[in-house]
Amino acid sequence: MKILKIDSIMFYVKDLNKSAKFYEGIFGLVKAWEDKNYKMIGFKFQDSDSEIVIHNDKSIPNPDINFLVENVERFCKEFERLGYKVVKGPVEVRPGKFATVQDIDGNLINIIDLTRFGNKPKYD
Repeated sequence: MKILKIDSIMFYVKDLNKSAKFYEGIFGLVKAWEDKNYKMIGFKFQDSDSEIVIHNDKSIPNPDINFLVENVERFCKEFERLGYKVVKGPVEVRPGKFATVQDIDGNLINIIDLTRFGNKPKYD
């Protein structure tokens, strides 16, 4: 049970297309995928497969940071077995599973896996 890396940092934006041009043109990020159902666009860094994701969902905290784990369900089971709290999930998301756990000071930590993608990033 370990956190592997920062998977993504998500930002709410008003206009996906206008913001996509900004993130590509100004920051030099590379558009990696788009999910029209969830109104999200993912961008890769030049030297990393961590992502910045822009979205139109006001219910998602802004910003929102997600940490990659190998398997969210196994992580949550072990986390609870050790006496710690899983606040949300696991729930299904585009790449696999997602959950929110709580550290000993009450900080919320989002975890995500890529189990639906064979544990590898998948781009459009």
